Amino acid sequence: MRLSICIPTYNRAHTLRRLLDSIAAQIGDDGFDRDGFEIAISDNASTDDTSDVVAGYVAAGLPITYHRFEENKGFDRNLMNAIEIAAGEYCWLFGSDDFLEPDGLSRVWKALGEHPSLTGMSVGSQGYSPNLDRQIFVNDHISTEFATDTMLEGRDAIIASIGPWMGFISSLVVCRERWRAAIRSAPVEPYMHGYIHLYLCAKMLDEDSRWICVPDRLVGCRTGNDSFLAKDEFARTRLDIEGYDLAFGATLGRTNPAYRQAMAKVSAFYIRTHFLNAKVKGASGAYWKQAIPMSLTHYWRYPTFWTKTFPIAVTPRFVMLGVRTAYRGTVKPILERRRGIKPQR
Repeated sequence: MRLSICIPTYNRAHTLRRLLDSIAAQIGDDGFDRDGFEIAISDNASTDDTSDVVAGYVAAGLPITYHRFEENKGFDRNLMNAIEIAAGEYCWLFGSDDFLEPDGLSRVWKALGEHPSLTGMSVGSQGYSPNLDRQIFVNDHISTEFATDTMLEGRDAIIASIGPWMGFISSLVVCRERWRAAIRSAPVEPYMHGYIHLYLCAKMLDEDSRWICVPDRLVGCRTGNDSFLAKDEFARTRLDIEGYDLAFGATLGRTNPAYRQAMAKVSAFYIRTHFLNAKVKGASGAYWKQAIPMSLTHYWRYPTFWTKTFPIAVTPRFVMLGVRTAYRGTVKPILERRRGIKPQR
């Protein structure tokens, strides 16, 4: 079997339907071999009607392998299980609140056929508003930085270039055997804090690795749905600061130039984005008391942190709100037009 779409889910029956519908609509596309494809769903002890939803699609003929935990095992264990129950040579990791854009399945299938012996693949994504009523510009760095299919070779080159963009699971297609070998090679428990996929993607790479970047926007992702915000306002910022450092530091070593290149990008994009959102939303003083010291500890050596990220922390909120309004009225419409996104009315 060539490809498994691996879906970890928990209490998202309503969005899982949309994802499965988007897959079912593409199974009959030209050039796609249904017999070489499956969907592997790992249910983290959902209390909604997820199991009934899946049973309905199985009855309709969708090729689904389904496993339900009796108790919640956490995101990391659930994601790993989705790949463990799969049979495909390659596994497309997929969040259950995302969905396939048209031609996504056949496009990945074609790339896998054209490039044998891949370690993995990253694909572009299309952002949507929280209620999915319109497309929005999201800099996913695959669709925005690569004009054509681009092959990266070797662990250091891959992580330095796209390591920071491996955090979004629905953009990742991985070689299942390489993934499983990474799990077998060392204990994974120290890295199970929400970014196990980031650690395993880095762990599975070596100097012979080949990773292709496909800039086509094949995944539809809903913005503004971060479950970490329900815990505390600093939870997601902490996850990115600690998660990327843990994944790349453990696999590359913190003196490796590729580690430093990747972390500089993390600070200049993800942490900057967190700081900007926190400033616009009026985050509490407790947020900044945690965010500033932790970010300084991890990113003080990178010039882009001082020029792009740290200034946001010390800029008055009213100034940031003004800059945001100006951006939305000038730059953002241009970016959206370039991506073919219709302006909001």
